[in-house]
Amino acid sequence: MMKILHVIPSLSPVRGGPSQALLEMVQAQRQQGIDAVVATTNDHGDTTFSAPFGQRIDSGSIPELVGPSVPVWIFPRVLSQRSALREFAIAPALAPWLWRHVPDFDLVHIHAIFNYPTTMAMAVAKARGVPYVVRPIGSLCRWSLEQGRTKKQIYLNTVGRRLLAASEALHFTTVQEQQEALEAGFDGANFILPHGVQVPAVLSHARQQLRAELKIPADHQILLFLSRLHPKKGIEHLIDALANVPEENVTLVIAGRGDSSYETAINQRILMAGLSEKIRQIGFVSGEWKNLLLQGSDLFVLPSYSENLGIAVLEAMAAGLPVITTLEVAISPLIQTHQTGLVTTAHPPALAMSIQHYLHHPDLAGRDGQNGRTLVETQFSWPTQAARLTEQYARLTQQKTEAFPISDGAEPSKVLLS
Repeated sequence: MMKILHVIPSLSPVRGGPSQALLEMVQAQRQQGIDAVVATTNDHGDTTFSAPFGQRIDSGSIPELVGPSVPVWIFPRVLSQRSALREFAIAPALAPWLWRHVPDFDLVHIHAIFNYPTTMAMAVAKARGVPYVVRPIGSLCRWSLEQGRTKKQIYLNTVGRRLLAASEALHFTTVQEQQEALEAGFDGANFILPHGVQVPAVLSHARQQLRAELKIPADHQILLFLSRLHPKKGIEHLIDALANVPEENVTLVIAGRGDSSYETAINQRILMAGLSEKIRQIGFVSGEWKNLLLQGSDLFVLPSYSENLGIAVLEAMAAGLPVITTLEVAISPLIQTHQTGLVTTAHPPALAMSIQHYLHHPDLAGRDGQNGRTLVETQFSWPTQAARLTEQYARLTQQKTEAFPISDGAEPSKVLLS
């Protein structure tokens, strides 16, 4: 049985789609006979959660985590008042654990870069001669590299590029992500494989039930923004676009949480635009409530500046929603090719025009929504994607190269110097 260790800085739902996707990935792999486990920290955004540390437990036993229950090892993240240190997710107890246990696995699959857990995972796997794959989760895309550019360049020029180059491959989720990484000079071995998505069973009365739950008139069209609240998601443009949609029977539902100061800024923008009556903010959603929201809405909108894939867009398509998004969302070519929605710019008038297109043509909205569900069922189901990922693992472990010779007694803190 193949043994795979996944390392990610956080499984907290406040960190967005990648954390949820990893839980689903591991579940799908285990269902196909792979002994897959996760090592991570107790990060929960600006705070941490309580969990038994340094022992194998089920993620489902941790109330703060949502999604499938899979085996996880949790390590305490250092709390700090400095946001940069919080984001780096320093977890000192993780390094010695990795040093002892990484050789027990056939391959290490590392998710994200520019943080302590994944940096140590790359360094230890390299030193111990265990092949590893790095999924950047958009970290090497143009927009992301420009955020905190100086710090990221220092990281890349000291340890980052060397550790990434030593990986068996970079795991990209779209051609666009691969191309932007190539433009940034990351031209090593790689493969492209999108996430899978769980296709929900159809809820027959979702539309009526959602309006009853949110106390929205039965004849209102619901536009849905479901994502982490972050400046790159373009929610400001969507709010401004709504001001340009004259139809009265339209309600925008904003589902997601973010930094408290950013949420305050969004609230102020809604008030200044006079849109309080047309917008409902419902915070973070998951499970059955999230499923109802996706299936009961009429249109999904994500005017993001940068998405290496766009998991929320795929989830909306799986639920049968037509989608409106931007060219910067890497799945946009598939949306255009398979007619599952509209791809536009984040400019508010353009967004407003796309929204009105579907409001005025409900037949096209229904057709594109069904196209999206069909596309996800045929190309993005988790069983299909998990099987493809297993094939990649088998290929990469067969071509395993020799590790740099580091003594078994080397201090974990020194492997970065190898």
